[in-house]
Amino acid sequence: MKGLTKFAALGTAIALLAAGAIAQPPGLAGLVWLDDNLEFDLNAGNLVTSGALTTTISLGNPNPICITKSPNSLDVSLDLAALTGINGLPIIQLTGTAVSPTQVRWSTGPVDINYCLRAQDSGLPVDILIKRITGASLLVDLTLLNQPYFSQVCNDTFYVRGDETGGNQQNFVGLELYAFCLESPLTRITATVRDLDYVIHTGPIPEPASILALGSGLVSLVALHRRKR
Repeated sequence: MKGLTKFAALGTAIALLAAGAIAQPPGLAGLVWLDDNLEFDLNAGNLVTSGALTTTISLGNPNPICITKSPNSLDVSLDLAALTGINGLPIIQLTGTAVSPTQVRWSTGPVDINYCLRAQDSGLPVDILIKRITGASLLVDLTLLNQPYFSQVCNDTFYVRGDETGGNQQNFVGLELYAFCLESPLTRITATVRDLDYVIHTGPIPEPASILALGSGLVSLVALHRRKR
């Protein structure tokens, strides 16, 4: 019986290792998967609203922020307060998906916020209730950098750059808002963050064994990168 128990335990361990290997995406998406943080730099974007308040507000070009994530995962924790400069907003989770070896999408379904943004803090003519995020998507094309990028905000060195791709269909944040912080059909505002222009940096150079696990295409890219150095 002891022998059978040990055999079963060994089989379980092998299954878990195999599951982990399958979960690790190939290519550059695998480097993003390995890291524990990333720099997000928003260059431009607009908040477009309709309903009780119709306007377009430029998001400007805020300072980059460092977004934390668990290693061996594409999911990230996004601090909305740090991203927007609005104290009191929560940290939300974005689910990461490797669309291809060179593309990653981060997305979320509805997320309740329930935060009353005062007019004096936003520059808007009235108080606004941020009721919920109705959905969000960010899609990036990944490239391996010829020279590593040092992020001051993350205090880390990265080897992968991600640029937004897919336009407004793939890069947006939907919002349900209410004027005067009062929920009513008359005060409802439908809003979308769109026209996004952003860059991310992340990804370590892994050990040779990890490179092999990520696929032969990445092996070639890393070899070329090292020859250029």
